Amino acid sequence: MRISFGPFAFDPENRLLWRDGTEVALPPRVLGVLELLIERPGQIIARQDLLDRVWKDAFVTDTSLAEAVSVLRQALGDDPQSPRYIQTIHRRGYRFLPPLRHNDPAVERLGTARGLTPDSHFAVSSGARADSAAVKPSIAWQLLPWSVTILSLALATAGVWRGVREQSPEPPPIARFEVRPTPGSSFDRRAPALAVSPDGRTLAWAGCDGATDVCGLFVRPIDRLDAVRLAGTDGAAAPFFSPDGRWLGFFADGKLRKVSVSGGSPVPLADAPVPGGASWGEDGRIVFSGLPAGGLSLASDQGGEVTPLTTPQFARGELRHLWPSWLPGGRAIVFTVATSPVPGAPGHLAVLSLPSRTWRSLRGGVTRGVPAGRGYLLVSGGSDLQAVTFDEGALALTGASDSVLDAAADDDTGAPFAVGGGTLVAVRRAATHRTVEWNDAPDRAVANAANLAQLTISPDGRQAAGVTADVTGSDIWRIDLQSGALTRVTFGGANVSPAWSARGDLVYATRGRDGLFHVAALSGFSQDNLFPSSIAPDGTIAAVRISADGRTTLVTAARDGKPQPVVDGPFDQSSGAFSPDGAWIAFDSDENGRRDVYVVRRGDPRRIPVSTGGGERPSWSGDGRSLYFHDGDRLVRAAFDPAHEVHVGAREIVFDRPGARVLAVAPGGRLLIQRQSARADSAIVVLQWLRELRQRLPRPVTAPR
Repeated sequence: MRISFGPFAFDPENRLLWRDGTEVALPPRVLGVLELLIERPGQIIARQDLLDRVWKDAFVTDTSLAEAVSVLRQALGDDPQSPRYIQTIHRRGYRFLPPLRHNDPAVERLGTARGLTPDSHFAVSSGARADSAAVKPSIAWQLLPWSVTILSLALATAGVWRGVREQSPEPPPIARFEVRPTPGSSFDRRAPALAVSPDGRTLAWAGCDGATDVCGLFVRPIDRLDAVRLAGTDGAAAPFFSPDGRWLGFFADGKLRKVSVSGGSPVPLADAPVPGGASWGEDGRIVFSGLPAGGLSLASDQGGEVTPLTTPQFARGELRHLWPSWLPGGRAIVFTVATSPVPGAPGHLAVLSLPSRTWRSLRGGVTRGVPAGRGYLLVSGGSDLQAVTFDEGALALTGASDSVLDAAADDDTGAPFAVGGGTLVAVRRAATHRTVEWNDAPDRAVANAANLAQLTISPDGRQAAGVTADVTGSDIWRIDLQSGALTRVTFGGANVSPAWSARGDLVYATRGRDGLFHVAALSGFSQDNLFPSSIAPDGTIAAVRISADGRTTLVTAARDGKPQPVVDGPFDQSSGAFSPDGAWIAFDSDENGRRDVYVVRRGDPRRIPVSTGGGERPSWSGDGRSLYFHDGDRLVRAAFDPAHEVHVGAREIVFDRPGARVLAVAPGGRLLIQRQSARADSAIVVLQWLRELRQRLPRPVTAPR
């Protein structure tokens, strides 16, 4: 007996699938899955039932089942986002959707079998001799009422099936539209701002108020025009959805937190002082990156103990692990390996296999990558979002790729885009004009300066040094701030974190063949993974040191001496700056749950608070009587008197201009600023983008194990 659905017919006895009379070749496991689904049409069949029936005693995971279902869907031409045949029931199993027709070949042949035509008769002997006159009607006539009944049922079934097909909706159209943040706000630039629910029907983002600079979470169903701000999410960054779409995870105030999409009080889950992305698994585990120089960790969505998962391998040039995402099945994670401290510099896309906890690089030149439907990863490198085919069984790229969106924003946050349930959303790259200029010489740009990162001004205020970074590495350049003339300092490799000595010499960090960063341009510094930030008149270097526990510590290092921590404590410190006489060191630290600026006398670990409501990246005035620090995009100046017990005096905002921020303060007090033309913040949303991608970039079929 054959079982038909749509243009397909399945023969359970011989385990064969046909389409319009042509056999569809499928692996035995795939046919086994189809057989069980057809046996129980319309019912939800648990994953474990399918595994027990099809794989029996073989040891396999959900991934094998998912691969088999994927192969079956391809053979049927089914779309998992708009299924006609096989529907995925989240966290439960699968359901077979179409009505079935049972066709018995014996019944179909009743009217044509040899000797069984309606006019046929056959003789039956009675006793020793047959009576030629005694004949009985053919059995076909006895079966005629049943044949009529079966034919009527078949016609009725065909009519119902035709009606169902006529009434079934067409697949949703591929659509594109814009989403803008609420008036007066913009998408967060500190970390990837966007998130999409797993069913693709709800958008969320971290948005920052233009007047107060306070960021929070916003939620908007795609069929609504307005977004709702979730209460209690001040300071939120890097949102991500739970598998059921009912919760949003995010980072705020040094913690990993969650909040209900429908509202309520946020719940802290784990310590995470520096947001580096997170992903929520179907089993309730959240993988996240929360340390400034650390790896990935696992936390429960109910809180409790945190389990370290990876540690960056400094000897391989790894500085931090960022932007993790679970792969389907929960057995592997893709993430980014940062290999440079320059914000936004490309790193390596890597895959971590569980439970072995070993990882390997998939591709270089990537800022971030996420799973995007079975068999695809979506990766960013610059402003181009690319889909690449991915073998989830072998955990390897298969070589094919295609551009999905070439107008995405490219910033320092790891690429602001998100995918979920066939919906893609990405912050649109704006046509903006960025210049670097002096605050007292507006509209007179310093040529070539806008292309340099980590810009720092020389002691005489005439030059600056900065970094250019791309997929091949990073180099140090000098720039004349009057003419804009560039002079290259390094040639190839990874060179970062330039700092000026009092004599105008440059010190920087360079990565050696051993994969570690070493202090260059001065002899006698043998310590590894030091990133200079300031140099005292006596040649002592203030530098940030990264360690195996994922923390960053501010140290001072003299030539041929062992680096000494400036202050003790399990906190992250950075941005050390010597006073002009070298007697004091200013720095920022997260010891009170947010970054604030402190100052200490050299050799005395007692900290003197400078900022009162958040601050970072301090610098000194030329006479040492003032301290500058950054509070968001504002620059604040605090009076400093080293001769009195109360060293820090009044604070005042010296720069606060929309669309501009201070890059560096010259010894004379001039401000080197970066100005960016006003832009309309928007994100582009693409619905059913995977259907379009599959037409252009078919993924390879991987036979289930």
